[in-house]
Amino acid sequence: MKRKVTELLKIYQPGKEQLSLKEIYGDLKNISKIKKCSICGCNADTLKEFAELAQVNDKKKLAKNAMVLRKKIIEQKKYDCLGCNPCYPADISNLLFELGENNGDDNKPESCASESCGCNTQKPKTKWPVERGNYFVGNEKAAIAINTLSNTELPKRLIISLKDKIAMVGYCETENIGVEKIVKNTISNPNIRTLIICGNESGQNLMGGHFSGQALLSLHSSGITEKNRIIGAKGKRPVVKNLSTEQVKRFQSQVEIIELIGNNSVEDIILNVDIARAKEKPIFEKRGVNGFANSEIIAQNPQKLRLDKKGYFVILPVRSEKKIFVEYYANNGELLQTIVGNDAASIYYTIIEKEFISKPDHCAYLGKELTKAEYFIKYNIPYVQDKALGEIGND
Repeated sequence: MKRKVTELLKIYQPGKEQLSLKEIYGDLKNISKIKKCSICGCNADTLKEFAELAQVNDKKKLAKNAMVLRKKIIEQKKYDCLGCNPCYPADISNLLFELGENNGDDNKPESCASESCGCNTQKPKTKWPVERGNYFVGNEKAAIAINTLSNTELPKRLIISLKDKIAMVGYCETENIGVEKIVKNTISNPNIRTLIICGNESGQNLMGGHFSGQALLSLHSSGITEKNRIIGAKGKRPVVKNLSTEQVKRFQSQVEIIELIGNNSVEDIILNVDIARAKEKPIFEKRGVNGFANSEIIAQNPQKLRLDKKGYFVILPVRSEKKIFVEYYANNGELLQTIVGNDAASIYYTIIEKEFISKPDHCAYLGKELTKAEYFIKYNIPYVQDKALGEIGND
């Protein structure tokens, strides 16, 4: 008889004392053998978290093994998250967070990400980068950051060659939120003194495109108006609502921009990185800007489930036909309609258009389940329809 995954992983074994990093890595190896986890970005993120914690604890071999495993998952990744319950990587991630909280001294300077670096510059006290986004982090104490604009593949190639030489590299396709994230991540790390902008301009072939590169250059040279519009920017909506004038001035003062827009050559970019490093710019004289206003609400499962008066759905994906059948029932069990499609979007659009659903949480649940059903059709990932969360209330 086949054992459940939860019976094989040490993290779920009752009465188990705190797991060692070696045991946690063993669980991660087993998780990565599960088909849906072997192509999931959630698992890749957890492996990165593990590697960072292992490195801090001088478990370099475990850290290296985890990154090798992560690279394999990144190469074959099909999605970021399926919303599985339980999510095995997420549970490991929570455990790693607890270990990190209980491990180390807040007053002790953290070591440089580069083994060859002998500097004693401390990392910012708060976690960096401060903004989530599409990027790779290299050496947090490095003086250079790179933005590849609309080239989403270039960051992967650059981080391999420049991991110890640059603080971060990522792409940016929008002239508002994308620009905001770049500025915040830059000014929150006083080590960063140079920003290289390269890759193809974003949205340049669209009517009224985004032009995030041109927006960054304009922001750096001209700043913003009283209404937070980037002066001289050509994009559709170059308004940075979440940046203050003081933050923009800090960005202008702290970094020098090397403009390579249109250049996608790894060799040229590496050459410019070496030229910038040769200038040996010191850490910016002021401390990094922290404490950005970004209120976060901790998500929680509903305690009470209120049924949709419109009815409920039974989702039946049939892989041999490459179709998803959705049976629509009244709450008394009467079958009202069957919706047939081969992708999640067309089915839930039809359901909303026909007004078969009335509650926002029911819409969210249906979207999640239909997406899982679509992955079953496309990738043969096992599908079992989850029940809605919460206990049925009396009202």
